[in-house]
Amino acid sequence: MRRNFSFLCILVFCGSVFSSETEPEKEKLPKCEHVDPYENLEKWLDLKTPAERKCNHTTVRDSLDENEIKKSEWGIKSFAFDALASEKLGPLRNVGKQAHKLCEEEKYDASFSTSVVVIHHNEALSTILRMINGIFEFTPKNLLKEIVLYEDASEDEHVLTKHLEKYAKLKGLEDKLIIERSEYRQGLIRAKVHASRLATGEVIVFMDSHCEVAERWLEPLLQPIKENPNSIVLPVVDLINPVSFDYSSSMVAKSGFDWGLTFKWIYLPWEYFETPENNVKPFNSPAMPGGLLAMRREYFVELGEYDMGMEIWGSENIELSLKAWLCGGRVVVAPCSRVGHVFRMRRPYTSKPGMDTALYNAVRVAKTWLGAYEKNFFAAKPRGTKIVFGDISENIKIRDRLKCKDMKWFIENVYPELEPKVHDEL
Repeated sequence: MRRNFSFLCILVFCGSVFSSETEPEKEKLPKCEHVDPYENLEKWLDLKTPAERKCNHTTVRDSLDENEIKKSEWGIKSFAFDALASEKLGPLRNVGKQAHKLCEEEKYDASFSTSVVVIHHNEALSTILRMINGIFEFTPKNLLKEIVLYEDASEDEHVLTKHLEKYAKLKGLEDKLIIERSEYRQGLIRAKVHASRLATGEVIVFMDSHCEVAERWLEPLLQPIKENPNSIVLPVVDLINPVSFDYSSSMVAKSGFDWGLTFKWIYLPWEYFETPENNVKPFNSPAMPGGLLAMRREYFVELGEYDMGMEIWGSENIELSLKAWLCGGRVVVAPCSRVGHVFRMRRPYTSKPGMDTALYNAVRVAKTWLGAYEKNFFAAKPRGTKIVFGDISENIKIRDRLKCKDMKWFIENVYPELEPKVHDEL
């Protein structure tokens, strides 16, 4: 998931990992007991919510013992969020109805079997288990086919496969969880493709491994696919604070990018929402954030999946967006679907040594899809001219097979805001 750093600083108040004080109502509560899910999974899974336990799950430095301090610091170093607060929060919470109140009146009748596909690399056990529990709790049973959990070669201390297998057995979910692990680092992009091939549902929902779903999150994602099977549907991504793990609604927005193929949010004008139906009806988006999306599994294959020549992470969201729009599909946001995402303090993962994978991947996208406009990309990213970007012949075959439109059509019909200024040369 992509967010700019200045926004994240606002989110965590650019402050210390530890807080010397908390919200007034939490201050009055005793700190929650810490149960370590790595050491006692059964007991952790039995925990009630902090509200039911009448305790404060957030980290207040002065109240911590030595083990708790080590756990919190380990979490910040390993995951770029406070693992102690996450573990104290417990295995499940109901974040309630986050969407506009008019969403409650919407009727949905799409009935696709759905596979949720989750890639995890060096993830905290508490965050992924709380996400899984939430998916099972707040998704209609007739819609949820399975959850695919694909571990992309986590480092030894963060390997979760055995913990997840134990969880599945304890919960009696062996038939609902597909748990796989790659011994070699695939990177997020290739891991998503490998994991999607394990799924059997009609629709796949890609989801980051540190999310929490709100009530009635899935139904609004499936309805636009019923109306147009060549749809990629996005939820509204809400905010989970990496320090306190407080959940807050975010503004409804669509996604775009600049000529450097750098993702950005596009916020809708306030007057748009003065029309009641605009608070509930899906709307077009030129691009997608990448971490959260729903689409037919067969359509994902038809579009050529993700570019398997890409490395680790970056620009795969722009590539899939362009493929959808240029090759007969669409990308839409479903404002009645809400999914929370932990926006980390930084990206804690290593990349491929000696390679700017984001730039490498962006060059592959530019060379495949921008056509005459690729010079705008290289003007924005001049270092890209020196990148040896590998073989893109398979991408070109997909483009030709699907008889995809060109970038000029995309600008004129989908994303006119991207139109170069008059003095730019094409």
